[in-house]
Amino acid sequence: MLLRLFELYAKFLIYLMIILMFVLLTAVGLTVAGRYIPFVPRYLWTLEVSNFSLIWMVFIGSIIGLRDSRHFFIDIFSKGVPAWFEVFLKLLNYFVTLTVTYVFIRYGIRFFSQWGLIQTSELTGMNLGFLYVSVPVAGFSWLIFLSERFYHDFIKKDLKEDHHMADSYQVHHDDAETSEGETDK
Repeated sequence: MLLRLFELYAKFLIYLMIILMFVLLTAVGLTVAGRYIPFVPRYLWTLEVSNFSLIWMVFIGSIIGLRDSRHFFIDIFSKGVPAWFEVFLKLLNYFVTLTVTYVFIRYGIRFFSQWGLIQTSELTGMNLGFLYVSVPVAGFSWLIFLSERFYHDFIKKDLKEDHHMADSYQVHHDDAETSEGETDK
């Protein structure tokens, strides 16, 4: 049940990122059109909307990248390394990622509460807490998806003979498109 909630959260984040991409494209398009087409007004709010969209897209993209093991891990060792070394590299990757996650959660909350909540936008007057909260949200989301990956890597092991580090970092999903043990690529 919990893994299903993680899956729904990931799908929500993907749809949110798609929406933010269209918002970003619209805002930048209006900005460019306002500069070069005489009858299109020059909106000031498009700069802030594009900044907010881009920042949120970066953090949401890092969350989805961590879930799919495409962001915080580079597989420089291909097939042929001993199993103990793969386990060591996985644990090292988890340690480093958890350290970064801890920093984002602990200092992100402080960053949000001490700076984000007291600042307002000069153009729209909107509170910048909406922007600054992206840091702790990313940290908590990384923690969620890191625990999901840990479950798939160490608790619910896939014990295939041809199981390598690059393959194990793809999160296993149990939905209509993939069967048990296949990876969702």
